Amino acid sequence: MSQTTIARPPALPSAAPRQLAVRANLRQAYDLAFTGALGALFGLYLYVECVHAESVYVRDLLAGLLIGGSMGIFLNAYGPLRDGSRLKLMRAIALGAPAAALGGAAGLVAGEVVIGLFRGGLMGRAMSWAVLGLGIGLGQGLADRSRDRLVLGLIGGGLGGFIGGFLFEWLRVALGDRHDLGQAAGIVTMGAGLGLCLALVEQALRRAWVQILNGRQEGRIYLLTHGRSRLGLDERAEVGLFGDATVMRQHAEIESAPDGFRLNSLAAAGSTRVNGKAVGAPQPLKDGDRIELGRTVLVFRQR
Repeated sequence: MSQTTIARPPALPSAAPRQLAVRANLRQAYDLAFTGALGALFGLYLYVECVHAESVYVRDLLAGLLIGGSMGIFLNAYGPLRDGSRLKLMRAIALGAPAAALGGAAGLVAGEVVIGLFRGGLMGRAMSWAVLGLGIGLGQGLADRSRDRLVLGLIGGGLGGFIGGFLFEWLRVALGDRHDLGQAAGIVTMGAGLGLCLALVEQALRRAWVQILNGRQEGRIYLLTHGRSRLGLDERAEVGLFGDATVMRQHAEIESAPDGFRLNSLAAAGSTRVNGKAVGAPQPLKDGDRIELGRTVLVFRQR
């Protein structure tokens, strides 16, 4: 019986993974900053058009729901939209947006208490919006259903909210206390700062990840935050590999173990390789290992 021969991917220069990592980090930081700003601006638009309550607490509650929910939708949709995964997009919005909306509402209401304790000012605004950021970061973790992502989201969201709130108040004062212009500029700055901090915190604190080195998704980074991370064409896979017909729906999985990470092949013999060698039994992974699934090449990274 003849065996199907899978074309080997082209050799990559040794500097390619490092260069791709730098470009991917910069792109993620820019994309999430832009996405966060856009989500915050859209939420502000909904607030201005829809909310006319007189009570400051009711206004804050509704503002938090709309701005937090909008940012939750935009930020959680970034990854699935980039991958073209409709299933992940629907799941991210269904899980992340409500959590971000509720967190945003609680954050802004609690923020009024915080501002009162600080008697206003830059620190008062910064601390109050840090609470808003925590709520939005909570939505990031819940959307991914990952404890590690939850921790990263809370740290990035809290830090981003603090910086954004500080700049919001500074801009409001610098623009002559013009409420309309200062509010818009401050909200956009807060959204951009929160998205940027989410990206930077993830990049600084991530523990293990894989990066795609070729093909349609070149440069894409996936965090390995689950006990078992599946790799393949399946939209439900934690590491979705699209655009390569030689990759199976459930091609392989990376398993987290007490002694490190290992790769389990779920595909036909010879179609999964590590550093050029076919994988049969579970293969322990070390930082820098090159994983080949069909014609798609990934690099495994670990701190």
